[in-house]
Amino acid sequence: SAVRPLQLLTGKILALGVLGLMQIVVWIGGMILLVNFSASQQTQNLNQAVTIFTSLANINLPISMLPLLLVYFILAYLMFAGFYSVISAISNSMREGPQYAVIFSLPALLPFYFLSLFATQPDAPLVVFMSIFPLTSPIGMTARLAVSQVPSWQIALSIGLLALAVIFSIWLAARIFRAGVLLAGHLPKLKDIPA
Repeated sequence: SAVRPLQLLTGKILALGVLGLMQIVVWIGGMILLVNFSASQQTQNLNQAVTIFTSLANINLPISMLPLLLVYFILAYLMFAGFYSVISAISNSMREGPQYAVIFSLPALLPFYFLSLFATQPDAPLVVFMSIFPLTSPIGMTARLAVSQVPSWQIALSIGLLALAVIFSIWLAARIFRAGVLLAGHLPKLKDIPA
């Protein structure tokens, strides 16, 4: 009861995010160890392991792009965790939550429907929009980065808008959680959220 709703939700989101990243590190570490054990040469390094994994998917992924992909992964996780926290705060049952989740899930998957456009016309206006808009940028920008050179200002704008979406989603989740769950036990009205 001494913790504010924003602190509570931020702590939960960050803790689950760290847990998810640790799980991915264990998976990737395990795959690298398997590649090292199965390789006939003892001198295989991380670059070669990454090359093997990306060649499985026919993707030419330079190792220098991994930090940028990690930034998109972390920001996308935090943004969607915030929005799904909003959904959990307004849902009355386990059946209602997935129905509301479609509001955020469908736009996030929209770049998959346009992968051929990403591959053939990476600078088309729709592709540029989807690589900058926060709900579609985690998949859109990474798809664009894999097939073409993206101007650095578009990458910076995309990451900036994604970071703002993270802040907004966590703030909104905390407000709805406080107004609806902690104070009264009922769904909040729009006038209650900014307070």
